[in-house]
Amino acid sequence: MKQYNLTQKQLNVYNYLKEYIGKYHQSPYVREIQKACGINSYKITLDRLSALEKKGYISRRLNKHRSIALNGTHGQ
Repeated sequence: MKQYNLTQKQLNVYNYLKEYIGKYHQSPYVREIQKACGINSYKITLDRLSALEKKGYISRRLNKHRSIALNGTHGQ
């Protein structure tokens, strides 16, 4: 899998996901990600998750709550 560089904002979301999933063994709600990462808009949060998904860092099932999964290990 090709590894893509993340922007600092995408990296913040990814690191939050890693910590949350590691601690609770499930993914957070999008609103929880938005609040924890200090993102002003729900849509921007979705955009950052979509970017992480396109770059291969996470996978999601649409219209399912708590369905974010980390893909493998990345060097970031």
